[in-house]
Parts: sequence; C-alpha cells; structure tokens
Amino acid sequence: MTKRQASTATTTKTTAKARRRASEVSAEPVVERVPRRKRSVRPTTREADFVVIGAGSGGVAAARRAASHGARVILVERDAIGGTCVNRGCVPKKMLSYGANWASILSTCLSHTGGKEDWRDASVRVNAEVARLNASYAQRLNEAGVEILHGDARLSGADEVVVGNEIIRTRKTLIATGAHPLALPVPGGELASSSDDVFTWQTVPASIAVIGGGYIAVEMASILSRYGVKVDLLVRGDRLLPKFDHDIAAALAEALAAKGVRLHFRADVTMLSQANGATEVCYTQQNNPGRTQTVRAQAVLAAIGRRPSIAELGLDALGVQLGERGGICVDRQFRTTVRSIHAIGDCMDRNLHLTPVAIAQGRWLADRLFGKRGDIADFDFVPTAVFSEPAIGAVGLTEAQAIEAAGGRADRVRTEIKRFVSLENRFGGVAQPSVFKLVFNARSGRVLGAHLMDNAAPEIIQTFAVALRLGVKDAHLKTTMPLHPTVAEELFG
Repeated sequence: MTKRQASTATTTKTTAKARRRASEVSAEPVVERVPRRKRSVRPTTREADFVVIGAGSGGVAAARRAASHGARVILVERDAIGGTCVNRGCVPKKMLSYGANWASILSTCLSHTGGKEDWRDASVRVNAEVARLNASYAQRLNEAGVEILHGDARLSGADEVVVGNEIIRTRKTLIATGAHPLALPVPGGELASSSDDVFTWQTVPASIAVIGGGYIAVEMASILSRYGVKVDLLVRGDRLLPKFDHDIAAALAEALAAKGVRLHFRADVTMLSQANGATEVCYTQQNNPGRTQTVRAQAVLAAIGRRPSIAELGLDALGVQLGERGGICVDRQFRTTVRSIHAIGDCMDRNLHLTPVAIAQGRWLADRLFGKRGDIADFDFVPTAVFSEPAIGAVGLTEAQAIEAAGGRADRVRTEIKRFVSLENRFGGVAQPSVFKLVFNARSGRVLGAHLMDNAAPEIIQTFAVALRLGVKDAHLKTTMPLHPTVAEELFG
C-alpha cells in the first residue's frame, strides 16, 4: 500500500467514526440545563426593647443610658460611629481651628509655608483623633451591652424597624439621625463644596468663596483664612450671625475684615460657573438687584444651613408629623405623633443644634422610658460658641431678645460693653480688641445674657452659664474678687 493509499484509508476510518459518534449523540435524550435558583434569604426577626436609629452624640447617649437600665438595645448606624460632631463637626473643626492658630502665629512671627503644609499636618492629626473616637465609642457601646448594626434603617411599623434582611420588633424607637448640609439651590450649585467636604481635603485652595453668614460659614471662613487662603464671604443678610448679639456680630465682622476676609453683605447668589480653572460666583446685592457682580475663586463652599436627615426612614407612611423646617415634631417627652416613636437632636423641628443638647435629651429620654424619671437639663441657659478668630462665647438673652421679653420696653434693659486689647494680642503686636457685653434687667440688676468676643470666650462662658442659672446680679460681679491678669477679670467691675 502506498503512502497516499494509507493516508486515504486513515481519513476514511476517522470520518466514519465521527459520523457514528454524531449519530449516537443525536440519539441521546436532550437534557435542558435550567439555571439553579438562588435560595431567597428569608428575613430574620428578633426582639428589642429599644431601637436607636443614628449613632451620633444623642443616639449613643440614649443607647448607653437605656442599656444601663437593663433594656435590650440595638443601635443602627449607616456611617461612622459618633455622627456629625465626631466625624464632620465639632471635633475636627475645633482641631483645625487649633492648627489654624498655630499656622497664623508662625506665619506672623516667622517666614513660613503659607499654610499648605500646616493643613496637611492638621489633617493627619484630625483623622487620627476621629479614628480614636470612633473606636472609643464602639468599645463603650459594646461594654454597655448595646448591639450595633451597620446599615440603613426603615420604619415599617410603629413597633418594627427593618435593617437589611433583619426585622426588629421593638417596644420603643428613637430617631437620632441628625442633619446634613443644604445644597446650594442655584444653577451650578453642584460646584460648591459643603462643610462636610472640607474635612476630606488633602490641601487647601489658594482662594475660596464661602456662601453663608451663620456660625458654620463664619468658622470655615476664619479657619481657612488662617491657613493662608484668600477668602470672600458672601452673606445674604446685612450682618453676620443673626442669632447672636448684634454688637458682637459687628465686632467680629470688623475683626475678620482686618484679617483679610472680604465681606459681601446683602448678596443673593444667583449662579455658579467654571471658567479658566476657577469658579465664578454670580450674585446681586439687594440694594441694587439689577446689577450682577462676580467673585472668582479656586473653590466655593456653601454653608447655608442644614436639613434633618430623615428622608428614607418611611415616616410619611406612618403618619409622623413634620414641621415647617422639615424636622420631626415632638411633644415635651420627645414623642412623635406615633407615641412609640421618639426623636431627639438635630432631626427635630425647632431644636438647638448643639451636641450637649442632644446628649441631655437622649439621657433623659432613656431614663424616662427604662429607669427612674430624672430632672431634664435646663435649656434656658445653653452656652454656645463660635470658633472663629477671635472666638465668640454667649449664654442667655441678647439685647434684642431681652427687650422683646420685656414687652418692647427698652428702658427695662441695661447693657454694659467693654472693649480692650488682651495681653495675648499686645504680646503679638496685634491691636485687635476683645469685646464683652452684659445684658441686665435694669430694675433688679440680674444678668440676662453674656456675650464675649475673645479667644478665651468659649472657656469663660461655660462657667458663666452656671452663674446665670443661679441668678447672678450686677452687685455680685462688682463684689467678687477677679483673677489678675486674665481676660475674664473684665467681667467683674
């Protein structure tokens, strides 16, 4: 047999085998492969005495206090433990302010870096402290017996909370979800950062336009300017800090302007746009609405207010009443219109957005629900501060509030204002005056309010809040020995 014949025979056999195999395969029954169904995960149901939605300052305080009374507590949080105060508010802001003071002092006394390296150093310190607090909160909650669930919570009934695939049946529910920054409601508003975003910045822009006139806008403008940022502050009203005393607000405006912050009052922002690597902020002034003006900056920060974070909780379906400002309406016992559901803190309508207030509310509520009914904190004399440069501390009534409380009778209200340059400023060669203002009942001499502008003001005002609660009078201040040399001695005659 030749090679060609052998090759032909081999090919013929191979072809025959292939045909035979094909016929066998075609004769086999066809098996349809149906994809196997994934087993549906059935929701699990469990019981709790108290479900707290939101692990901010108020929620953590309420959860720990309730657990100390023996309640079975589940705390639900979709973000980091500690809420706004720890992660995007009081703590990182105050630490950035400390860093800004150091940067400002160094840049004044030495040939320094212009702030950028100082910002990076401050960011490292802030992040380390926030991480420490997150871990500390979680540890203390675990030690108290509070179970922490991470996820989004939704109320599916008056006594039922859903978190992922878990259904929790609960006797009482507390909403302590806080608030979040409002977006700028103008064309191009998405170009503006929020105060939350600032804490994620790795470096600072060379210039920024800050929109707002409340304490967050003022604090951010002051902090950033001390890190070497050129700041324009656009304020819709005709003054800063509308909830603070007018004399103190005016003094702070002068201080910020002296430090290089450019103030634009009665400014209605109409549009933001990007051009040539910068952001343009278009605005009109209320006394000249036909003329559009612009501010160009590398970045824009909108600090125009905050809104309660309650949109996805399912409150509408349950009939929980909301107020005009979008917050939850509660009675004196922090009950909503659904009696088993409570709310505290910044998610409430018409509430003081202060961390100690939320903590006091949470503890009192937990005591009332699961322990002995204690005395609620006194919310008539709540000290507050603005951590600007210089700082502001205030407690009690402003002059305008005192006159209103006196039925509009200005003659029943007396004020004393002191302006002086502290030793700290004199040492630094700075002529920036401190301003102290006391508001009195003109007849009795009782102190109705104290309003201070000085870097020591927040520390002083905390102690002075006790004096106001105890009914301190002008005569008490004049006959109390002051401590010299201090800033606080200017309060004592």
